[in-house]
Amino acid sequence: MSALANATPEASMAALSGVRKARKSRGRGLRTTTGCIVCRRRHMKCDEVKPACGPCGKGDRECVYGAANGEDDEPQTARPASSQAKTSVSAIPPITKQYPRTTFTSNPDSRPMPRPWPTTPGTDDGLMGASPQSTFSTSTGYGTEVAPLRWFGLLAGDAQNGDLNLPSLDSFSDVQRYLSRVETPGVVPDAATPHTPLDFGADAAQNQSRMLPISALAPTPSINVLSVDEQQYWQSAEPIELKDHEHDMFQRFVLVLSSWIDMFDSQKHFSAFVPRLAIRNEGLMKAILALGSRHLSLKPVHSGEAAVDRTAAVQYYYETLQYLQNAMRYTSYKNSLELLATVLIVSLYEMIDGAGKGWERHLKGVFWIQRSRDINGESGGLEQAIWWAWLRQDVWAAFRERRRCFSFYKPTKPYQAMDLWDMASRVVYILAQCVNYSSDEEKQNGDRDLASRIMRANTLLNMLEEWRSSISVHFQPLPLPTHSEKAFHPIWVHPPAMGVSLQMYSMARILLLIHQPAAGGYLEYLGRDKIIAECIDYIGGLALKASDDASQLMSTQCLYAAGLYCNDLAKRRCIAELISEFSEHTGWPSNTNLAEELEVEWSRHKP
Repeated sequence: MSALANATPEASMAALSGVRKARKSRGRGLRTTTGCIVCRRRHMKCDEVKPACGPCGKGDRECVYGAANGEDDEPQTARPASSQAKTSVSAIPPITKQYPRTTFTSNPDSRPMPRPWPTTPGTDDGLMGASPQSTFSTSTGYGTEVAPLRWFGLLAGDAQNGDLNLPSLDSFSDVQRYLSRVETPGVVPDAATPHTPLDFGADAAQNQSRMLPISALAPTPSINVLSVDEQQYWQSAEPIELKDHEHDMFQRFVLVLSSWIDMFDSQKHFSAFVPRLAIRNEGLMKAILALGSRHLSLKPVHSGEAAVDRTAAVQYYYETLQYLQNAMRYTSYKNSLELLATVLIVSLYEMIDGAGKGWERHLKGVFWIQRSRDINGESGGLEQAIWWAWLRQDVWAAFRERRRCFSFYKPTKPYQAMDLWDMASRVVYILAQCVNYSSDEEKQNGDRDLASRIMRANTLLNMLEEWRSSISVHFQPLPLPTHSEKAFHPIWVHPPAMGVSLQMYSMARILLLIHQPAAGGYLEYLGRDKIIAECIDYIGGLALKASDDASQLMSTQCLYAAGLYCNDLAKRRCIAELISEFSEHTGWPSNTNLAEELEVEWSRHKP
């Protein structure tokens, strides 16, 4: 009999009409108390097969069902699974999460919206155009419950072997095979090997709960975690005391590096709040020390002083990954702000360290954690700050690798409800869509459907135009002397974050105009060249007034993008000088010279 025949009348009518039943919130209905006691204690998905469930059958464990399942008070004990007939097992049901299509609404009476370009058919507003889905948001056949597992796999590969050799988890069958190895005692996944308990220092034995000296793949401890507060196992009861040489590392993060993350955050969570979380969480503190010591190895405290040995940063980095690997067995930690802050700092460390593919795979890890918790650019508080900081990192990585960004979030907040920090952040999302548009994947798809590609570009241009017409007076330049010895005329916008957002706006326009097919032929190309030149001038002019570390780092990225399409020799020299100056001041990037890369690119294309 079909599933529709067994359904309730209300469910049948909904199915026939094509209307999905409203999804329950995470606090109501998604978490259940069913399943055997063993799976619930191990925080595993139980298929509730009786007398022995699938995971217990695979592990040859005794399967016990108790009163929590709505049964008799006396638990039912099954015979060992090895003596029973084998049943079909599914470690995690193939739940496919549906993300509703969100739309952006604005009041046309308050802000007239210019429409110089035709938009994608079926949309009345620029932001309603469906952005291309990330390959990591649609390629899986399983639900968001597997997200922490995927991040755990990334961490396990790095912490154990220094690289990643995990099986692909892009299909549900792969996830089932991987889980079956994880949950079977004595069987270790491909990318992880048995290891001894961690030793975070000489005092590890004195504070077992804080240091988590346990293996993430070891059997579950004989403690009823359902009746004990898990936080005592990953959160320190007493403030963590730093050693003498660690104070400089900690201060470098609080006073300098946190501003890189807090660029568009009015509350400055990473300089004001996250350090206080780290005082009672070893993993977060290790991540901060790793990032601070790595930057000190590039930029000493005092000019002429010996730099910190990079080995210290590497040690803190791997201790952070090992801590995460162990702590993520606790559900309360996987839902904590400490985890979110830690993984973002880890990815920023890899960005500074020049980790290449390592950085990309940990950006994926942050993406999966955000997706599992439904975090986006409008979540609020620290979660929102982390989302925007991560997206800025992913935009640069995707631009360099000519791929699409991982994020699939679409904004819903209208401009009328935004403050100036929200407006500055919104352009990061639009730039991400433009990076998607310029990716190799979308260009290949556009070759097969040229009309849709042209309309998609028009939609994105409308989004940029709407943002430009909606920003407040805080984005307007302040007066400066008209004379300049540089190839660019300096432009001063304060606060600096507003100036950076204008640079990202200009970078987005350049990418669109370069990669949009020209339906109007040669004359259209000439018109685009003029606009591109204006965008390059704006990026260069704003860069001349970038004085703080965060602004210079973001200006370096925009200058590099502008330099790729600059044909004026004097402006090329100025761009290369600014990139070299900013790199020396910020210490980023550490593994490549972007100015030299531009020189090589310019040598191929003479003005």
